[in-house]
Amino acid sequence: MYKIAQIDPAKCSQSKCRLCTLYCPEPNTLLYDEGRNTAFIAIDRCKGCGACLRVCTDIAKRGCIRMVPVEEAQGGFEMAKYGLPGRAPARSPKA
Repeated sequence: MYKIAQIDPAKCSQSKCRLCTLYCPEPNTLLYDEGRNTAFIAIDRCKGCGACLRVCTDIAKRGCIRMVPVEEAQGGFEMAKYGLPGRAPARSPKA
């Protein structure tokens, strides 16, 4: 069973610490939404390493992240579908 990180936005928005975004080893996977004051996951990029979970739970003592089976991920963002937040999605070249 493949698991990915799932962030509880209600808990995360209370702390606004952003530590998880600094420790995620996969670029453009764990991002921060300034408008909602919460981190979010690009579910199609998360490798399930759990680094963010350890930082949030053990270092920051927040408990905003848990690992869930990819099929159960809710409210996920798909980088392949929408592109990098704040930029227009990449267009495929016309043949």
